[in-house]
Amino acid sequence: MNINGKNNQRTSKRATLARGLALVLLAVVGAQGGQGVAYAQDTYPNKPLRLLVPYPPGGVTDYASRTIAERLGRELGQSIVVENRAGAASTIASNLTARAAPDGYTTYAAPVSIVINPVLQGKVEYDPYKDFQPISMMLTSPFVLHANKDFKAKDVKELIALVRANPDKYSIGTSGIGSINHLAAEYFIKTFGLKMAVIHYKGGAPAAQDLLGGQIEMMFSALNEALPFVTSGRTRGMAVSVAKRVALLPELPTIDEASGTTGFDAVFWVALMTPAKIPPQVLTRLSAAMQMIGQDQKLADDLAQKGVYLRVSGPDEVKQFMQRDGEKWGRLIRDLGIKE
Repeated sequence: MNINGKNNQRTSKRATLARGLALVLLAVVGAQGGQGVAYAQDTYPNKPLRLLVPYPPGGVTDYASRTIAERLGRELGQSIVVENRAGAASTIASNLTARAAPDGYTTYAAPVSIVINPVLQGKVEYDPYKDFQPISMMLTSPFVLHANKDFKAKDVKELIALVRANPDKYSIGTSGIGSINHLAAEYFIKTFGLKMAVIHYKGGAPAAQDLLGGQIEMMFSALNEALPFVTSGRTRGMAVSVAKRVALLPELPTIDEASGTTGFDAVFWVALMTPAKIPPQVLTRLSAAMQMIGQDQKLADDLAQKGVYLRVSGPDEVKQFMQRDGEKWGRLIRDLGIKE
């Protein structure tokens, strides 16, 4: 009996089988876009993710982002660790995301300022349209135009007439230069040809205190911030800054309704993004998970009570929001020479 011959035959067969399996694996990887053997072998996600939030803990955007992250983690079967990376009007978090590995394990609660800051700040370390992969919208929040309760105008038409008749007499407050409510104020002034002082504060709270005290006559506040003042009668609600009325303040008209114009829209939004060039199967997995979250009515109702609205979409809608607001706010910033 030739034992060595039989062993050689077995070795040859094993080698042939191994080569065959290797070719099959390579074919699978190639069909998935050549992203590497790890993605052919492993199921994404196989470890916890992180979500960068560009604001300090405790605010409504932080709460909403954490709530959505917890729900997304359940859908993905992995925990999502929230990291608050506040600073430079969200640019710090944007820079960190742009530089992170494109493996799907770094996600970003990207605010509208991602497209504003390159214009406002002059120089940032990212390109909003090239360095990120949009996944889905996450949430939107309208603004409320409200006035000091003793202000003479009772509605938007009276307000516009009064300010036009008394140029530079009245003032509107903001939570800081380049903030969305600042841009909403400038947009309102430009839309209706008004002349008034724009007073900047370090945050919405001190601006609201001066509104209550009569040091300023009006301001645009985020819905959750304006709600307790308007409902208690401490300020007078005038209108909301979006195209449709909001359920928490249904008696307030939109700016368009109140003024007789069309197209006025100023909204704060947050979208789920990752670094660019993530594997296509990761994009598919994250997108599918967000679509499931969009069907969670309990989650939507919880967020709505806080003054923010769950909004789930595909990547293209995120790109549309970015393009629209990048152009609109960028043009306004350049026209007025606004610098942070």
